[in-house]
Amino acid sequence: MASFMFQLVLFLMTRQVLSVGSNPHSVHRDDFPDGFIFGTASSAYQYEGAVNEGNKGDSIWDTFTRKPGKIMDFSNADTAVDHYHRFQSDIELMKDLGMDAYRFSISWPRIFPHGTGEPNVEGINYYNRLIDALIEKGIKPFVTLYHWDLPQILEDKYGGWLSRQIVKLARYLRDKYGNPPVIITENGMDELNSPFMSVKKALKDDKRIEFHRDYLSNLSAAIREDKCDVRGYFVWSLLDNWEWNSGYTVRFGLYYVDYKNNLTRIPKASVQWFKSLLRQRTYVSTT
Repeated sequence: MASFMFQLVLFLMTRQVLSVGSNPHSVHRDDFPDGFIFGTASSAYQYEGAVNEGNKGDSIWDTFTRKPGKIMDFSNADTAVDHYHRFQSDIELMKDLGMDAYRFSISWPRIFPHGTGEPNVEGINYYNRLIDALIEKGIKPFVTLYHWDLPQILEDKYGGWLSRQIVKLARYLRDKYGNPPVIITENGMDELNSPFMSVKKALKDDKRIEFHRDYLSNLSAAIREDKCDVRGYFVWSLLDNWEWNSGYTVRFGLYYVDYKNNLTRIPKASVQWFKSLLRQRTYVSTT
């Protein structure tokens, strides 16, 4: 069983395109303090697929996607990007990028198919294999314990996160731990997955490069000039993926996922940009 420590992270949902001042300067790893962590992020439901494998139970999103008209393109995440079966090759992509860490979530219904009770051994074994593979490649696992896929049985029984017990837990964590150092565990931008756009054009994601360049330039300034205690930055996302109500109509990935060709992963321009950024003392520009 992999030996690792669950990391207390501030789960910042910042994937909406925010207004950030354009910074004409390049950015590189050396602009950040020693030990600053660069990583990519995912969630179990959006990545794993394998909805009926490994003795997994139903989540509230399994139920929601079965309701007609709830998902923009009428899709579901039963397969998603098949990370459940392809995590080893996906970890190779992270390693090739030069990423330090991987923030992923553990599917609650994969570990506890009935919400509580005895844990599911098949689910535990899957995450152990994932964590072992990350450690073998020198990539640090960052584990999110909840990313929206609540077991349906707990929603039915307790009202899910509307339960007063959840509010009590949140207050306890706040009072116990105060305001911890910040890790930006998810930040990225989407582009429309147009059926009329060629793959060649979709791979030229200059807007995504500009988005991350501007954020990282401003983040570096906040750390150096304002002494903000920010310890890491996780890109959403390594791969295009199933995006909740939007289904497959938008793309967030550094790698293009060809949904019509065996979910093949193809690097976008942003992959090379991040590779250059993550090399020590290498300056990067979008030109």
